[in-house]
Amino acid sequence: MLKSKKIISVILAVVILLSTVVIGVSAEGGKDLSIMFIHDSHDYLYPTKTMYNGEILEHGGAAKLATMIKENADENTIFIDGGDFSMGTLYQAAYSTDAYELRNLGICGCDVTTFGNHEFDYGAKGAAQMLRAAIASGDKLPQIVQSNIDLSGELTEEQADFKKACEEYGVKENTILECAGHKIGLFGLVGISTIACIQTDFSYIDYIKSAKEQVKKLEAEGCDIIIALSHSGTDGNGKSGEDIDLAKQVSGIDVIISGHTHTEYSEPVQVNDTLVVSCGEYLKNVGKLTISMEKGKAVVKDYKLLRLDSSVKEDPETKARFELYKQNINNTYLKDGETFDKVIAHSNFDFIGLDEMYNTHQEYPLGDLIADSYIYEAEKNGINDIDVALVGLGTVRSSLKKGDITIADAFEVCSLGVGADGSAGHPLVSAYITGRELKLLVELDASLGELVSSIKMSYSGLKYTFNTKNLILTRVTDIGLDKGKDALETIENNKRYKVVANMYAINMVMMVNDLTKGIISINPTDENGNKIADYYEESLKDKNGNEIKEWIAFKDYLESFEVGDSGYPEIPDCYNQAQGRKVKISHSFLEDIDYNALLTKLIELVKIYIDFMVPFTLKVIKEVFAIASAN
Repeated sequence: MLKSKKIISVILAVVILLSTVVIGVSAEGGKDLSIMFIHDSHDYLYPTKTMYNGEILEHGGAAKLATMIKENADENTIFIDGGDFSMGTLYQAAYSTDAYELRNLGICGCDVTTFGNHEFDYGAKGAAQMLRAAIASGDKLPQIVQSNIDLSGELTEEQADFKKACEEYGVKENTILECAGHKIGLFGLVGISTIACIQTDFSYIDYIKSAKEQVKKLEAEGCDIIIALSHSGTDGNGKSGEDIDLAKQVSGIDVIISGHTHTEYSEPVQVNDTLVVSCGEYLKNVGKLTISMEKGKAVVKDYKLLRLDSSVKEDPETKARFELYKQNINNTYLKDGETFDKVIAHSNFDFIGLDEMYNTHQEYPLGDLIADSYIYEAEKNGINDIDVALVGLGTVRSSLKKGDITIADAFEVCSLGVGADGSAGHPLVSAYITGRELKLLVELDASLGELVSSIKMSYSGLKYTFNTKNLILTRVTDIGLDKGKDALETIENNKRYKVVANMYAINMVMMVNDLTKGIISINPTDENGNKIADYYEESLKDKNGNEIKEWIAFKDYLESFEVGDSGYPEIPDCYNQAQGRKVKISHSFLEDIDYNALLTKLIELVKIYIDFMVPFTLKVIKEVFAIASAN
């Protein structure tokens, strides 16, 4: 009897042990927690194709995201988002009226999200409208957390309205979820680089200080797992960046979902006791991190980047819903018979992908194409006095692939921003700068482009050569205006030149003064030489008086090409290669030295010294001794 009891006890112990392994019980109580996460999805609510590491990949889509969450989440899983869920595709045209992006997160089961910088591309007013549109939909919505945008004190009318909309929605500094036997505290942040990109003039609490306060509050609430939804970013190598600093300086954070820099980590980055994870942009992946808590520390049990590619089936219900949303945008924003899927042009070649553009510093044919579209659209509307068109790489959001190009494709390339009219898309803006300032602007591209990818520029109407072996701010070796003649036209320092760029790029130019502490000063003016108070007032206008949208200029230029064998306008072959607008050389003056000739010359000098200087020196010494002997 005793023996049988002993056997039963052993069996029970084994069963308990096995169940612990199967269920995944953490050493400190609670089960293993799975965290599914995304960030920087940027409106990619329909599948698209992108050149990625030299390969064309399909990714994105609300319907595929819904499937991925359903197939990989269970009762021990939370699903969270790191911000920048908006701005990137034509769905953003309904951002302030229908809030498809935020509603999609709720539809797909997202528990918590936060604001990124692009949630404010429509300003505080547009963000408030988005929140209210989401509420009015009646859809299930994610909790929004944000802790360091300071809405206390004196606010503008728009900021006060945004604060009220946040209260109506229920935006909090932090929130607590209970899952897998754990009490999980989550809070949201925007970092310094993100704040620099927000064009709404909020006040902010230092993100490190705010994080420390949030950790303290959540620990006081008894949370055993703390997660930061930080739209701040890293360098991509896990070595530096604001979220790496956050992990180093703030103890108590178990996991940081790091957005903003579009980073993709194949493994979590361990910084002290904090795990930093990122899954890339545009719904290319859904991250899944499984952790257990052991001795107060999050330990990785599993980590995957789940590809949202062609192998993932679309959830039928979600797909049908977004087809209706697409029709709504066709009928409201596009109008005149134009649609998401209308083919407007064809390319017989692939343009290089964004990843390659960010990882190199050279002339980009896609940038040339966009810049030329500015000039084309301006001249089409009777504006013939533009000297230079500028395109900042940071405002190029997608590339073009071989094959048919739709309206949706064209919009994706130039998708950022909103106009003074409140509708999607940056307007083109003109301003006047001196020749000296224009050359300084190009020098910044040449000297700092390797360090700050977003300031790399493409040009129409200008060509230059830069030498990477020269000192910073002395790298431009040859520059001039390209007027279609045999020789470039000299840029005169004191002459004013009319430049055109999109609204975002113009604002970035103005940031140069602050970034360089006034060492470099660029001060755009209107045509009368006056300081520009409101850049929307300098928007280019079409013949009907409407502001010219950047993406419309790009679309119209694509449609202007000659129809080819494809049956559609075809992009000319000249855009399949660099056109000498931005020529990079790496050449040191030391490379010009003929070392054999130099050695020969040195030998000759030595010989001259021996033949002449030695006898002369001996003669002088002899005479000195003679004088000394005489005395």
